[in-house]
Amino acid sequence: MSIILPTFAVCISQINMKKILKIAIPLALGLLILFLLYRKTDFRALWSDIQTANWLLLSVGVTFCLIANLMRGLRWELLIRSLDYHPRRANILYAIMGNYAINFAIPRAGEIWRCSIIYQKDKIPLTKLVETLLIDRISDVFMMAPIIVIAILLNIPVFSQHLHEFQAPDFLTSWQLYVGLVIAALIGVSALILFKDNWFVRKINTVISTMRKDVKILLLMPHKTVFMLYSIGIWSCYIISFCFACSAFAFTAHIGFAAILFVFVMGSISMMIPSNGGLGPWQAATVFGLVAFAVNQEQAIAFATATFTFQSLWLVLCGLFGIIMLSATKDNG
Repeated sequence: MSIILPTFAVCISQINMKKILKIAIPLALGLLILFLLYRKTDFRALWSDIQTANWLLLSVGVTFCLIANLMRGLRWELLIRSLDYHPRRANILYAIMGNYAINFAIPRAGEIWRCSIIYQKDKIPLTKLVETLLIDRISDVFMMAPIIVIAILLNIPVFSQHLHEFQAPDFLTSWQLYVGLVIAALIGVSALILFKDNWFVRKINTVISTMRKDVKILLLMPHKTVFMLYSIGIWSCYIISFCFACSAFAFTAHIGFAAILFVFVMGSISMMIPSNGGLGPWQAATVFGLVAFAVNQEQAIAFATATFTFQSLWLVLCGLFGIIMLSATKDNG
């Protein structure tokens, strides 16, 4: 026993706690959200609602998810080729598919993995791949912005109808809040100027400089029209997929495109929260959006549960296929 305990302690000390926390915290957050969402759920009624789904429509919907992800791969290939590197297209597509499977295991790790695997397979500098990844993500932000605006504009009549029922929390109407925000912003800008040699400030400035460079590359890249078409295609397929999912249930099929788009936006924004493939935040945001459009909460939970589970299984299966295919291909060069 006297030998076992010190050995066990040494093994524990060798574990990288930072890596553990990166996995444990998002997973715990997702599970906490799910607990709060499901704690009063009648699971027999939930299963009964799920069984009413039209699985053919759900299957068509996830097919559009795959099409979107393949177009994402083609768009990423355009970015890499704009830097005068030429990866094999199959490797890019398989890496994108594997990206989503790995994100279910470790939040945000899929993006790092896809850059690493293309670095390994096609000998493209990792820094250049990360640069294209940043542009890829910035492009998604630019695409989401008009979708959010359209979703809001299409639902203005609904918002106006319920505006009189909304009461802003006291802290939002407090002048001290806005004065505090202005002061905090001034302090932040002053810190960036006064402590420009600090390592943390230098890191922030490096990130800002990199983002400027990335945007410049994006604006000057060849085949901008094709890049834009891919971007529109990606998000159109995501929206179409969600439309099919809503059509698969009788209690969401009637809510109309404007409501569907708003709920889609809610779910998309929730994906910014680090979690295992959106586990927890996506269901909560989707349920909140559906309930806002008069869908019964229990049925909204059934929709979120069935849709998330079905899509997740599909993405993981496609991702595992991509990972297996990459492991079977030889390195380029």
